[in-house]
Amino acid sequence: MRLPELRTWPFRYELIDGLRGLAALVVVMSHSGWEGAGRYAVMAFFVISGYCIAASAETCRRNNASFRGFMWRRLHRIYPPYFFAIVFFVFTRVVKIATGGPNDLNRPVLDWIQNLTMTQWVSLLFHPVAEAAQNPKLLVAAFWSLNYEDQFYLVMAVALLFAVRRGIQISTVVLCLAAVSLAWVWTWPGPWVTGFFIEYWLHFALGAMLFHVLCLTGDARLRAAYTATLVLLGAWCLYHVLPWDSAAVLDRRAYVEVGMACVFALGLLVLRPVSPAVSRYRLWRPVAALGTISYSLYLVHQFNLNIVASVVNRFIPGAGMAGMVALQLLIAAVFWYLCERPFTTRRDSSQGDRTPRSLTTVGCQPRPSAPH
Repeated sequence: MRLPELRTWPFRYELIDGLRGLAALVVVMSHSGWEGAGRYAVMAFFVISGYCIAASAETCRRNNASFRGFMWRRLHRIYPPYFFAIVFFVFTRVVKIATGGPNDLNRPVLDWIQNLTMTQWVSLLFHPVAEAAQNPKLLVAAFWSLNYEDQFYLVMAVALLFAVRRGIQISTVVLCLAAVSLAWVWTWPGPWVTGFFIEYWLHFALGAMLFHVLCLTGDARLRAAYTATLVLLGAWCLYHVLPWDSAAVLDRRAYVEVGMACVFALGLLVLRPVSPAVSRYRLWRPVAALGTISYSLYLVHQFNLNIVASVVNRFIPGAGMAGMVALQLLIAAVFWYLCERPFTTRRDSSQGDRTPRSLTTVGCQPRPSAPH
């Protein structure tokens, strides 16, 4: 018996901006002293990013955009704020040196080249580490996740190229690489990061396939299969981490992270029908505004931790973490206005679906003015 077709949704998922903002806030709080939750917020970032970049790739495919056009849109959105964040970092280190602190800028030229080109991950190909943030080439440890985002854009651009020239669906490429990633996680679930995107490809793929089942097909069987996959994969991960042993969890870290990604993707699937209504509530507007500055917050918060703590302790004693987070949000808002806002895309009235701004990161709204 043929199942009835389900509704396909517009590309823009209204709640994603706010959820991304909340995840960014959790990361900031984690770095400010609330340990434990930051890692799982990054997993949510990766799922959101998979959804958004898949939406952008599909929009480019419909507009017959080239590989170069897709990559130019992404680099134009991501790189300028990142460059200004590096400049901001250098400024804070100069101030630190001038006040008697160590010289954090005394790095080999290759380190600076890698950081300016977002290729810090290349060093891990030859010198694996237990945690991606431990990469000694990173000027700012938090930028490890942007390395993975950068690789994901490149892979999706290649998938777009196959879709335009060979007629191979983007979802097919995503599923193939997700299978490789799952095999990798199963084989090496513990602390071993080589610099390739493959350990986190599965997280991106969950978001990309969420976009596919929500926005590109109304096939009830496909949506049911996706839901079942999330449930079974999450249960499989739970099986591998129970009974819980915090001392040994590092050796099974990948299972925890994949399980959290499954839970978050399932939440996005369930919340999709109520997204338009919730996004119109007044109480949601501050959360959506937080999502607007989330990339800036991600870029500038970590290397300002000591400065922010000193300012709060001196001028607002007793404010604690709340004061630190509030000051971080203020710095991020100013940075967004000066260094990110000029590079955000405005929707062209000739476009059909509006696609959301991407993560950790980054906007995934198409940029019609970019060259193809």
